[in-house]
Formats: sequence, structure tokens, C-alpha cells
Amino acid sequence: MRNILKKLSLMVLPLAVVACSSFFEKDNTPPPRKLVQFSPEITPRLLWSTRASSGSGDEYLKLQPAISENAIYTTSLNGVITSIDRATGRTNWRTNTGLTLTSGAGVGDGIVAAGSRQGEVVAVQQSTGKQLWQASVPGEIIAAPAIADGIVVIKAVDGNVRGLDVRNGEKRWSYQETEPNLILRAASTPRVTDGHVLIGFANGGLSKFRLSEGQLLWAQSIATPRGAFAVQRMIDIDADPIVYDHHIYAATYQGRIASLDWGSGRILWSHDISSYTGMTANADNVFISDADSNLWAFNANSGLVNWRQTDLEYRTISGPAVMDNYVVVGDAKGYVHWLSLRDGHFAARLYQGGAIYAAPIVRNGIAYVLSNNGNLSAYTMRS
Repeated sequence: MRNILKKLSLMVLPLAVVACSSFFEKDNTPPPRKLVQFSPEITPRLLWSTRASSGSGDEYLKLQPAISENAIYTTSLNGVITSIDRATGRTNWRTNTGLTLTSGAGVGDGIVAAGSRQGEVVAVQQSTGKQLWQASVPGEIIAAPAIADGIVVIKAVDGNVRGLDVRNGEKRWSYQETEPNLILRAASTPRVTDGHVLIGFANGGLSKFRLSEGQLLWAQSIATPRGAFAVQRMIDIDADPIVYDHHIYAATYQGRIASLDWGSGRILWSHDISSYTGMTANADNVFISDADSNLWAFNANSGLVNWRQTDLEYRTISGPAVMDNYVVVGDAKGYVHWLSLRDGHFAARLYQGGAIYAAPIVRNGIAYVLSNNGNLSAYTMRS
């Protein structure tokens, strides 16, 4: 466990918590597994690479990019939001907000938004980068905003959720979830689908709201805290929930991955796992990286394990993305890995440099990979 806590750091909200000192007495972090040798079966090609931002420095912040039809939007700890052309890698615009940005970007309804350490939300024009408005919410914002249907959904680390008006940042609705005192310094992004928003909390609960007015439709506990000490009882939902074919998939740290019914929130299947990074799905499988950097493929219908790849253990891999017949992940040593969808064997590997905490984004056969030093690269497997 300690290697994960070192990477993420903890937050105490708002009361002091006494944790078992044995977790922190000595550094017993397992070393990253050495890269295995294999014969590449595909040859990913670099389309372009650019310095999109100054990144997140030494902090563990995913700073997940957002993507639109023509551009990718990145944020950096020093307050800069950047728009990069998807086809060429050229910078469209760059805006310095003057804030300490701790969330990735959200894009939609003509704006790009991000959250800050001070609890400020800033929105800029998607086409030009012109700053439009700034709003305040209680608590630091690590989860990227979700934007749709005139609403900007913001989740702060203390469980405060707000729906802001996309035009001016004024509050349309709010919701407060009771969170544990001790949480990981990471957070899942709200997921907007079909006029609803799914939000995962640090208490292991997943809730579905009506986007327009913030009405709570259902709440479901994905995992139950276990253990005598606060550190052992952390069950944060830090991997972004996903929706595929009207099934919801959600996972917790030190808890479970679960498939839920979209309408009722009823759990269809679950499996013990600990994850704080991310997951993705196709018609057959749910792919997820766990807290020890093992990559799993679960049968989407039954929850049975189809395969598990352990040769990236302790390399702090990112969440996965599906690219053609492969799963692609990055790692903290700067490598990008392509693995077979069928059985998880290695198919290709490239070195990008810089720790890769944000999950790759794949669109139209191109994988966009962001390192924490701000380097953004685009890869294809097509001629």
C-alpha cells in the first residue's frame, strides 16, 4: 500500500485522523518491474509531438486533457490552458489564468473550463481562449469539470458538487456529500450521459443526478470500508466511472469494480480490486489498471476475468484506452505500451519521456498521450 500513498499523497478533511504509524515507518516500496523483452507485432508511428504546457511538476496530478473535434485542451499547474490542433500539433492559443490549476480541462458548449487549488473555476472561450468568467466553490478542485446542456458540473475534494451556468458561472444547483476525513489526493471526473451526470465520491458511493436541476435519482455504494485504521478504510472512487451500452462501470481504491444498471443503479456484478487510475470498455471487456499497475480485462457481461497482465507491476501505469485491437497505457518511466485486446500480451512499446499519469485518449485511430512534463504526442498505427 505504501508505494501508492507515496505517489498520491493524502488529504485530511477537515479533522485530524490518527493512522497506524506502521504504514509510514519505513520505505518498503517495491521497485518497478523491469521491462520484459518481446518481438513487436505492430509499429506505432509518431505523427507529432509538442510541448503543450509546463505540466504538473513533481505532483501526482493526472491533468487529463479534453478533446473536441479539432483540438486537444491541456492545463498546467502554473495556470495555463492550451489548445492544440489535433492534426498538426500546433498551438491554437494559450491562456494564462493566473491560478494554480489542479484539474484537467473540460470542454463543451463552446467553452473550456478548469478548477484550481483555491477552489476557483475558470472558463475560457473554446475557439479563442478568451477568458469568459471565474467562479468560486468550496474546496480544492482536482476532478475535471464536465460540461453539457448549458451546465458545468464541478466536484470539489470535500464532496461539494455544483452545477454552474455555462454562460456566466452562476450557481444553478448544488449537492453536498459527506466524505471521509482521510482521502487520496485524486478524484474521478463526473460523467455526463443523456441528460444525467454520474459522480463518484471518496466514500465509495456512486450517485446519478438529473443534470438540469441536480436532482438525485439514485445512490449506490460500490465498496464498504474495511480495517481498523483510516488508511485501510479508504475506498475513494478516483477512476472515472464509464458508461457503455447503458451499463455503468465504477471502481474504488481498496474495494471493488462493479457493473451497474443504468436506470436503477443495481449492481449486476462485482470483483475485488483496488484502482485509482482509470478504465475503459468495449462490447466484450472492461479494461482497468489496478493500484499495483496490473492490467485486467473483465468480461463485460459476467465480470469474469478474461486475462491479467502483471509485467508492468509497480510501474505506476495510467488508465487504459482502446486503440484498434490493442489496449494502450503509459507508465511513470515515460513508456507507452500497446497490449493485445485478446490476451494482454505486449505488441509494441515506445519511449515518450516524462511520467505518464493521464490516460491516453484515442480518437479516429490516433492515440494522444500527455506526460506530466507537458509533452503531448500523437501516435497512429495506420499508414
